[in-house]
Amino acid sequence: MNKILEEFKLDGNVAVVTGCGSSWLKELAASLAQAGAKVVLAAPDGEEVTKIAVAIQHEGQEVSCIPTDLTCAQEIESVVEQTISRFGRVDILVNNLNLEFWKGLLDMIEKEWHEVIDANLTSALLCCRAVGRRMVEQKAGSIINIVSGLAERGLPNGTAYCASMGGVLQLTRALALEWARQGVRVNAIGVGWSAGTVMEAERDAIAHYIPMQCRVRPEDVTPLVVFLASKASSYLNGNIYLVDGGLMARG
Repeated sequence: MNKILEEFKLDGNVAVVTGCGSSWLKELAASLAQAGAKVVLAAPDGEEVTKIAVAIQHEGQEVSCIPTDLTCAQEIESVVEQTISRFGRVDILVNNLNLEFWKGLLDMIEKEWHEVIDANLTSALLCCRAVGRRMVEQKAGSIINIVSGLAERGLPNGTAYCASMGGVLQLTRALALEWARQGVRVNAIGVGWSAGTVMEAERDAIAHYIPMQCRVRPEDVTPLVVFLASKASSYLNGNIYLVDGGLMARG
C-alpha cells in the first residue's frame, strides 16, 4: 500500500497554477502544495492572489504568486522564466481560467465574443505553449486544463462560452498527441454545475437535475488534479475526466 501511495506524491515537483480568485485557485494550489509540490500562482488579480499565497504559506506550504495578464504572451513567458530561475524546472501546469458569459448569439457583439475566447481559450493556449516548451525540453510534464462540462455540450445563450470550453478541450487532445513522445501528458477535467455558476433561485432546480442531487465542490476536483499531476497517472493522456455528479450519463 505504501508503494502505491508513493506514486501520488509530488515531492520535488514545481507547479504553475493559473486562474482567478473565484476559480478555486486557493484550493487547487493548496492541494498541490500539500502533495509536496512547490507552487507558483499566476493570476490577474494581484491583491487576491497574494492573499491566497500568504494563506497557504501560513499552513507551512511553499507557494509564491506572480500577478499576470493571462492574455499577454510576454507576461506568461515571464512567469515561466521566473519559475525556472527560482526552481530550475516546471513539471505541472494547471489552467483554470473560466470567464462565464451568457447571451444569445443575436444579441452578442463581436467584442464580447473576443473577450470570452481570449480569456478562456487563447490564455490556455499561451500558457500551454510557454510551459510546454520547457516540458518538451526536459522530456517530462503534466498539463491539466480545467474546463466546464459544456466543453462537450451546448446550452442556450452559451455560444461563446461553450465554444471557448470546447476549444480548450480540443487543444488538450491535440497537444496530447503532439507532445506524447516527449513525455508530456495533457489532460482535461470537465467540471459540472457548481454553486457559483447558477443564480440563488436556480440552485435547488439545478441540484434536483443532477443525479447525485448536489453541485460540485472544490474538494471533488482537487484530488483528481493531484492524481493527474502525479506518477500514478503516467499512462493517462489526451482524455477528459468528468466531475459532474452523473450529469453526462443522461446522454
